[in-house]
Amino acid sequence: MSGVQYTNVEKSSNFFTALTPILTLVAIAGIFAGVGMLGQIQKDVDNLSPMHVPASIRSPMPGVNTCAGKKTEIEAHFAGDLSNNDCDVNAIANGVEQAGGNVTVGYVGGLDVGTDEPIKTPYYQQGLCPVNVHWHLGAEHLSVGEYDAEGHGPDDHSDHAHRKLLAGDARLGGRCHKYDSSVEMYTKEYDWQHCVGMHVGETYEVHWPHSSQGACNTPNQYQTPFYDGVLCNIDGPTLASVISGNQLHQNVGVQAQIFTIVNDENYYYPDLFRGMIVDGDKGSEITYYTGSTTGTSRSNTVCSAWSPITWQVDRKCHVISASTFDKMCADMKSQRDDMSDDLYAHGSREVTRDAITADNQDNDGRR
Repeated sequence: MSGVQYTNVEKSSNFFTALTPILTLVAIAGIFAGVGMLGQIQKDVDNLSPMHVPASIRSPMPGVNTCAGKKTEIEAHFAGDLSNNDCDVNAIANGVEQAGGNVTVGYVGGLDVGTDEPIKTPYYQQGLCPVNVHWHLGAEHLSVGEYDAEGHGPDDHSDHAHRKLLAGDARLGGRCHKYDSSVEMYTKEYDWQHCVGMHVGETYEVHWPHSSQGACNTPNQYQTPFYDGVLCNIDGPTLASVISGNQLHQNVGVQAQIFTIVNDENYYYPDLFRGMIVDGDKGSEITYYTGSTTGTSRSNTVCSAWSPITWQVDRKCHVISASTFDKMCADMKSQRDDMSDDLYAHGSREVTRDAITADNQDNDGRR
């Protein structure tokens, strides 16, 4: 297939997954109708010329952010029920699967999740749109031979600026096997204008949370924290019905793609903001499974209550230019919501142990 394709650049659609009778009483279909995204962009890689991120960008869009505070509102309704909890007490006992897991072909998690099945088509086809982009230092997922504990990277990142912004050091996850200290594009630093604390040669796992409840196709679509975007068009009682009807993973999903950053414009892509790159080997080998939200507030003993959600993870590591990331950060700065808390790498959760990882991995139809 010729050209760079972004799977989150949506076509018009009217969709909502069929829910249980209780959901029809609250007219969910009306909430999620009319979800659409921009027409799909295609641009021939051979015709791309290097683009430099401008030192200044336009001001954020004016207007009212209708999604602001949704996470706080929803959490207040649930009165602590969505807080992190003990993995052995909740996740294992109640089948609450976690992420990020092992996505190596052939791996099967040890937690029986019954009929939970991830979305296995592009999210826009199911009425979901991207509501945020953020990334983690190293890989939260594990793909043996691609990004794992045996990968390599620069070792002088202990004083990264983003570490000063986090409550303690950001935990480094797995690394890709691309880094070569003898090759300049892995070692020559880039003059970052918009991203904070990033480092050439390092591995980063990029996440694009999606939701059928986002402010899709509006100036409020992209939000930080991502929960505000995921929950923008839903209230507490309705979300409770979605969860009780075991439909959360059909309405919330995440794309994940892992990169090693290089200082070389031959690896520039114009739009990393709106979703996973699908071009050539990028986005061609996907593992689908159900899990949870991630981050270092969770571990193999402390689990997320935000589960199940769909995960679509690229099993390959890819090389990408630093300018691609800086362009993405420039795009983030131009959104209506303040996304500055996502302009740096977040710490990586440890890879989930078998007992809290779902047993429903699908590797492009291969089990």
